[in-house]
Amino acid sequence: MNIELADANFAVPLPWQTAAGAQLYARMREDKLPHALLISGIAGTGKRLFATRLAQLALCQAPDAGQPCGACSACTQFRAGSHPDYRFVTIPEDKTVIAVAQIRELIADLGLTSQHGGRRVALIVPADAMNAASANALLKTLEEPGPGTLLILVTARPSRLAPTIRSRCQQLRMQPPAQADALNWLDSQAARTDWPVLLGLAGGGPLAALSLSDSPQFGSRLELFKALQEVRAGRRNPVLCARDWSGKDTDLLLTLRLLQSWVMDLIAMKTEAVDAIVNQDARSLLQSAAQGIHLRGLHGMLGRLNEAVALAATSVNRQLLLESLLADWADGLKTLDAAPLAARGG
Repeated sequence: MNIELADANFAVPLPWQTAAGAQLYARMREDKLPHALLISGIAGTGKRLFATRLAQLALCQAPDAGQPCGACSACTQFRAGSHPDYRFVTIPEDKTVIAVAQIRELIADLGLTSQHGGRRVALIVPADAMNAASANALLKTLEEPGPGTLLILVTARPSRLAPTIRSRCQQLRMQPPAQADALNWLDSQAARTDWPVLLGLAGGGPLAALSLSDSPQFGSRLELFKALQEVRAGRRNPVLCARDWSGKDTDLLLTLRLLQSWVMDLIAMKTEAVDAIVNQDARSLLQSAAQGIHLRGLHGMLGRLNEAVALAATSVNRQLLLESLLADWADGLKTLDAAPLAARGG
């Protein structure tokens, strides 16, 4: 679920980012910005939005109250994507990693003299997409940055970055807002009664919840849960169900996240932790589904799903992966061996 809403055009900073933004601007005025900043946090907290605004602010010729003025030539060029002192690096289309050639080109650009006579700024998103060669190529620049260089790395998975990269960056953890604050902000974007469900499914990230609200898969979420019940009751073929769920127009990762939420809600139901249930609008369905399922089996199924989420980022066969999961589900979760999904054809 890549739901950072990086290109959204919010006119004002996100409210939960104002304190961090003010601190960095204060350091900017004192010329004490770090040469490399690593911004991390769960998906949907607006990390890339924050990083992009910071990059524009660092290049702005007339910042106003800690915000880019939006009117100077630097801001005009930045918004047009043509600022000569700004570089943006991300995963190319049809690729899965940031290649070493991209980083080498970035390093060469950062070595040039600033055309505006100020900072040179680069944004790398998602930084964890750099492979080993890319990360190694970036290390020298992180160790010996040129004057006026600001490197901003953004990731939702900082643990996937090499320790040598993390240790050379000042780290900023973008915390999600409290649930009440997140719901208030979401209400200001659109009037919906299901924001609590969306926010729970999004793991607490408001922008993730906002993006998920437009997903057809969210709209058909209860049908997916009912299909699980039919598979378990033997009224639906798991292979045919997997075929239906693995179509090209279906987001595999989102499907797996929805399945995770269902299993975690069943665990909450079995342990009487009903306040922890995310899919509160499916309470009656959950009560029915919890009958006859052992808690141990549910934890085993959750482990399978966690593994499947990791596999979803690879070239795994989507249908075989879902068939394997649904076969376990159809078996009633009675016995789940320890063999990993990949070894079982997933």
